[in-house]
Amino acid sequence: MSDKTKPIVVIGAGITGCVVAYKLASAGKKVILIEKGNEVGGLARTFRYGDFIFDIGPHRFYIGNKEIFSFICEILKEDYRIIQRNTSVFFLGKYHAWPLNPWILFNLPISILFKSFYELLFVLPGKRRKKIKHFKDYIMKYYGPTLYNIFFRNYTQKFLNLSPEETHANWAKEAIKRTIIDERMASRNLWEILRMTFLFFPLRTEFLYPTGGIDLLCHRLAERAKESGAEIYVDSRIEKLNLSSRKIEGLIFDHKAVEPDKLIWTGNLQNLCELSNVPINGLNYLDLILYNVVVKRPINKDFQWCYYGSEDLVFSRVTLPSRFSQDLVSKGRDSLCVEVTCNESDLWWKDPESLIGRIKEDLIKVGLIETSADIDNVYIEKISNAYPIYTRDYPQHLCQVKESLSKFENLSLAGRTGLFWYNNMDDSIENGLNLAEDIILEAS
Repeated sequence: MSDKTKPIVVIGAGITGCVVAYKLASAGKKVILIEKGNEVGGLARTFRYGDFIFDIGPHRFYIGNKEIFSFICEILKEDYRIIQRNTSVFFLGKYHAWPLNPWILFNLPISILFKSFYELLFVLPGKRRKKIKHFKDYIMKYYGPTLYNIFFRNYTQKFLNLSPEETHANWAKEAIKRTIIDERMASRNLWEILRMTFLFFPLRTEFLYPTGGIDLLCHRLAERAKESGAEIYVDSRIEKLNLSSRKIEGLIFDHKAVEPDKLIWTGNLQNLCELSNVPINGLNYLDLILYNVVVKRPINKDFQWCYYGSEDLVFSRVTLPSRFSQDLVSKGRDSLCVEVTCNESDLWWKDPESLIGRIKEDLIKVGLIETSADIDNVYIEKISNAYPIYTRDYPQHLCQVKESLSKFENLSLAGRTGLFWYNNMDDSIENGLNLAEDIILEAS
């Protein structure tokens, strides 16, 4: 049974943490929300430099789930806009629409076009029953060797710093699902591309973007939680967990001791394992460096974000904030959010300024700027634990970690980082709403 005199402690004030704190506090629960950063938001926070506003990449909310859409609108009121998706992928020196549209095959070089159709007719049917062991198998089965070799292989290896043969097939499934978003878009293999080509089936995706930056939702949720009595602490870290054989009896943060009724952990799973003396079993996260670039003139590309798979380009994705809202840049100017993945042990993480020259050169290569003189300023932000790394053996390791942690009956894992889950923000909201509802029902 729940002890109503003890608080529910939520670790991590990202999307899931803020949703859970808000819903529980609104239901009259005692809530303490603890965030290690200097503000709420987590991976959904926003950076501001004068008139220029940057999110951590292309964050947005998909509006296909009516329940989630209604919840977001309830919190944001009228402070949002609806935008039609327009995204790209860059390979073979050209920009192509993403998700793959019906005409992409006809924009490919003639040799690649013939290879793709040959694979469509004679290779892919034979792979349908092949057992999928890793990322490479998945892409080869649904897209064929040609598209695997000209884009998916290089992009994945560059992004994860892990070979496709050592990457779990779930990364392919989730990465494609995450980038496609709209479940109506079934074009996840060459057969569907061909079907769309001849049926002229139009697919459009709309998403919601909060006014002035993605972090507005978390800030609104935190404000409402606080109004309902929640205590919110930022710049705070868990120093110690007091454990019994079956429960987390207490925790210490900022030299404060708290006895939680429940502990909801949305933060780094590695930190939790260290505090609870549970082996992490090789689970690791990928880190991210953002190069937020202020450009002196408008950029001549209309996509919102683009994926770059070429090995000779240092970045893997670039976002144009002004394509989400012109309010994110000053008039007559533009900006780019350039993403470079790495690990905290890498030289780039330790000295990110050393990459600025290379970033400028590569932006020129792909036609986003004409010369380095187009750039007014570059702001660097380092983002820890941005992605879970799906190695081939991660499911077994994750299962072992979760089983070891399950002995603590008042502990719940949640959110992207806490569940070691490659997801979208809509999934994080749904996870938070479901978890809060379960806790409220359990106590009733």
